[in-house]
Parts: sequence; C-alpha cells; structure tokens
Amino acid sequence: MASRIVPLGELCDLDRRGLRPDEPDAARLPLLGVENVDSGTGAVNLNTRSRVGGGKSTSFRFDERHVLYAKLRPYLNKVATPEFAGRCSTELVPLLPRPGVDRDFLAYLLRRGETVAFVMSSVTGSRMPRADMKALMSMPAPLPSLDEQRRIVDILNRAARIETLRRRAADRLREFVPALFVRMFGDPVENPMGWQVRPLADLVQEFRYGTSRKCYDAADSEDALPVLRIPNVIHGGVDWTNLKFTSLRGEERKKLKLARGDILFVRTNGNPEYIGRCAVFSECREAAYASYLIRARLKRAEAVDPEYVSAGLALPTMRQILLRLTRTTAGNYNISTGLLGGIRIPLPPFALQRRYTEMVKAAGALVQVGESSTRIPAALLESLMSRLLQDRALAGGFHSLATAQRGD
Repeated sequence: MASRIVPLGELCDLDRRGLRPDEPDAARLPLLGVENVDSGTGAVNLNTRSRVGGGKSTSFRFDERHVLYAKLRPYLNKVATPEFAGRCSTELVPLLPRPGVDRDFLAYLLRRGETVAFVMSSVTGSRMPRADMKALMSMPAPLPSLDEQRRIVDILNRAARIETLRRRAADRLREFVPALFVRMFGDPVENPMGWQVRPLADLVQEFRYGTSRKCYDAADSEDALPVLRIPNVIHGGVDWTNLKFTSLRGEERKKLKLARGDILFVRTNGNPEYIGRCAVFSECREAAYASYLIRARLKRAEAVDPEYVSAGLALPTMRQILLRLTRTTAGNYNISTGLLGGIRIPLPPFALQRRYTEMVKAAGALVQVGESSTRIPAALLESLMSRLLQDRALAGGFHSLATAQRGD
C-alpha cells in the first residue's frame, strides 16, 4: 500500500517555546547548540565546545519527544533526537511529531539527502545560509502507517548500528598505528632504543615540487592525469575522491608522474596543521601532484621503508618539529625541501620496519573486510528513505512544487 503524500507540516509542529535566560529553568537545563550535534548521525555531544548554562539569549525548550533540526548551514545535515530535557539555541528548531508519527521516522526523513537538497534550494543568506522553515514544512513527505514507520526505523537503526561499529573499527586502526610504532621503535625524537639516526635528505633520491598547471574537474584529453591535492593527502594513505585533472606531456609528465613508494608532503597552506602531512603513494595507477605538495622519492639502495618514514613523521613529537620549521609568507605557512630534508630519522633494521608495515596493512585489511561486509546495510541507511521518493505521488508533489516556484 502506497504511502500518503502530505506536507511535512502534517507530520510535525514547530514547537518554539521560548525560554529567557533569567527564568529559573534556564539555569538548570543543559544548553544545546548546533556545534553539539554531529553531522549526519545526529549524535549529541555536550562536551564539544559546550555552552551548558552559559547562554545569555533566549533559547527553545525541548525534551525526549522532540526532533531538533539545525536550520543554520542545513547542508551539514544536523538532526538530533535528544534523550533528555533541555534548551537549545534558536538555530536549532524543536519539531514535535504529531500523533501517529514516529519520532525516529521523522528524524530519518529529515536526514535523507533529498531533504537536504530541497532545503538548500530555498536557503537564505550566503555566508551563513539558513533553512527557510516555512519551505521545509511545505515539503512533500511520505506518511506510511505507524506500523510501517516503525518497521522502517527498525531496519535503519540496525544498519546504523553496524555502520557505527565500522567507524569505531576505523578509529581504532588510527589509534593502533602510532601506538604500534612507538611500541616497536620508541619515540623517534627521543630515540630511546638508540637506533642509527640520519637526515631525511640522506635517504631521498629526489625532492620535487608538483605541477602548477591549471586543473579541471574532468579529463580534457587523452594525456590528462589525475592530480593529487592537499585534500587527497591524508595520514595513512591517499584519498582518491574529488580528483582534479590536468594534461602533462613528454619530459614534464615523466618528471611529475608518481611511482609506488613515493612520499607526498604538504608544503604550504594557510593552516599550519596541514604542513608536513604526508602519505605514501602505493597505487598501481598513474597520477601527478599539485605544486603545494612535495614528492620525496627514496633511494633504493637505502634500507628504509616509506611507510615507516611516513608513520614516524605523523607522530605528535615529529609534527611539533615540522611545525617549528615552518615559515610564513603572505599568510601562508611553508616548509622548504631544505628544511624538510634536515629532519633526522631513526633507522631500525629494515626487516623490523617491514614487519611494522605488514602488521599495519594486516590491521587495515581487517577494517576493509568489515567495510565490505557493511556496504549493503550502510547503503540501506543512506537510501531507504530515498527509495520512498520513487512513489509516483511524491515525485509528482515535488514536480508541482518546483513548477510553482518557477512560476510556470
């Protein structure tokens, strides 16, 4: 049986009961701001720049019945279902589900990608976009029976729990890598195990800056290469999303094409925390890199593993050294190849370095297996609500609304 299609305002009411800061309840109720709500999941964390009890402006009351919708920067998709009574900043709007509407169903409906797109089509403000709540409440929405709502919520909750476990496993891996490094080799700055120490420049065959050619969103010719940029360089590897492309030919292509084992360093950025971030290129594919990155190609004759070097430079103590070496020019932080090459690297036996790399890759493979096994439920979490949009009545509702907005 197809769901009824109704305006969202028939599923819930805006419940903006104001609470002045001088009222007695204001002092005892926790204050929730947009910054306390996790993007996507809606998890609430009052320890994130918490302003509990510190609000000096009017706030809204909420309790365990409400869904809190963040109208500020709606593209961040912050929708919370708090399990406590409190007050929230006016950038969070309490929505009270009507009888016959499951609160979690309403929250999932608000988090779906189609809702975000709908709201973003009617936002106000450019620097600090805000949702038009009147437009949101007019949005066509499916309203299945309460039993069907609860069935959908149960499926989505199970998928969400599996996705949470996957994220936790990935977080544990990020914690495991530096902890294993220190356990096997000691802190590279203190070098408590007395390993031989050499400047990075002694281990590197060549430092080279990347291409300054203009990049495009898509390949514009047969000789176009994907160009790795700062967002693609993450601790532990290369992120292949949001690639740009440029055309490189002849000797320039030969010089700037990456090879397996190359280490990429971020050399310049307005945020000093990015400087020196590094990742090992380990793919069997062609790619180049942008001018704000430095490529270090290690000498083959030296007994040093690039994954070991990259992991060591990512440790907090080594990061502090990198930050001290940065220079500022026109508001940007920079590090040169000369300063980078002067960083001293402890060199434990090569077999031990390789053992470390193998253990990290084995742990990463376990996480990838977990990610593969959760691909279906994770996709379900993202797309089940979207599939409701395939209802012809709902699609027609969106079409009619779009037509009305255009004035056709």
